[in-house]
Amino acid sequence: MIPSSRLFRTSLAVLILLVPALAQDDAIKAVVKSVKEKYAPDRRTVVYDVAWSTQGSAVVLKGELDNPEVKAALIDGVKKATASAVVDSMRMLPDTALGEKLYGIVILSVGNVRSRPDNDEELSTQVLMGTAVKLLKSASGHYYIQMPDHYLGWLPRSSVQAMTKAEVDAWAAATKVIVTDYFGVVREQPDAASLPVCDVVAGCILKAGAQSGAWTAVALADGRTGHVPSSLVEEYESWKKTRRLTGANIAKTAKMFLGVPYLWGGTSGKGMDCSGFTKTVFRLNGLELSRDASQQIHNGEDIDVGANFEHARMGDLLFFGQKATADKQERITHVGIYLEHKGFIHSSGRVQFGSFDPASPVFEEALLHRFVRARRIIVEPAVPEVRK
Repeated sequence: MIPSSRLFRTSLAVLILLVPALAQDDAIKAVVKSVKEKYAPDRRTVVYDVAWSTQGSAVVLKGELDNPEVKAALIDGVKKATASAVVDSMRMLPDTALGEKLYGIVILSVGNVRSRPDNDEELSTQVLMGTAVKLLKSASGHYYIQMPDHYLGWLPRSSVQAMTKAEVDAWAAATKVIVTDYFGVVREQPDAASLPVCDVVAGCILKAGAQSGAWTAVALADGRTGHVPSSLVEEYESWKKTRRLTGANIAKTAKMFLGVPYLWGGTSGKGMDCSGFTKTVFRLNGLELSRDASQQIHNGEDIDVGANFEHARMGDLLFFGQKATADKQERITHVGIYLEHKGFIHSSGRVQFGSFDPASPVFEEALLHRFVRARRIIVEPAVPEVRK
């Protein structure tokens, strides 16, 4: 049996040795947290996966980053906080294993982007045909990509054509068309009876060829070619110039998707979650919103809708969830688009109308109680004409 006095001395010696290590650990944690809050507050849009260990008197930093500035700030902060040497074992993305092909163009009508590199994993979002993405790394038959709105996720390699910078620049410079109708089919020949090449949905972008009668020749980024009805598409640059972000146009586009089923992670006519719906509607009117409702609430500007929504305007975004209290932060869980007369449209079960008016047949009492606030995205005076 160890004498109690000896046991105490042994425990004290161990504690004395641990105190500097614990203090250093806390200092590193504080630096990692501080750098994250400044440079990478949202893990959905920034790669910031940092861990550390000790190697003798040195601190070994491990993990993944996608920004050299963040890496430099992290290393400098740890050096100053610990007065220790720092061993940099962090991997910078894009991964050098990808070689020169660090970009990609989506080649399916709808690319399903997941939280992990497996088709069984949660659907995070979707990315449409013709969209240029950044390739960051590869695993299990998937690319880890960053989309134009900076959202991150895993896309099957079969959904994207990997390209060099020169190749993606050539795609960007090519004449293209955008699909403006709800759904369509690219066919091998300019004939409705011809075999299909692929399907397309509203928002898909293809390289444009010659127009022949009622058909337009198109090409995908992987080299496949075909024809679409000319009524299905518009020349992309001309289409962009004709976008008019008005409440009336937002309402018209939103109603086009009535009845489309709710799909967690969906941002297309094949299925939409609540923020995927609002994002798609605004994208088709020339504005790219953030992906999730909790991110979209930072788009635009706050407005006071009034006691009976008398100050709300067509096209305003309505946010629902839990209001902030003295001991709880605001929590946003749902978003919809205001129409008029207390009415709105949103994706819940399916894209459908709702109302804050108790006399309305589509009165949404539960959502009325969960209403948090509204944001005005369309800041210009409303234009009465609806785009044809």
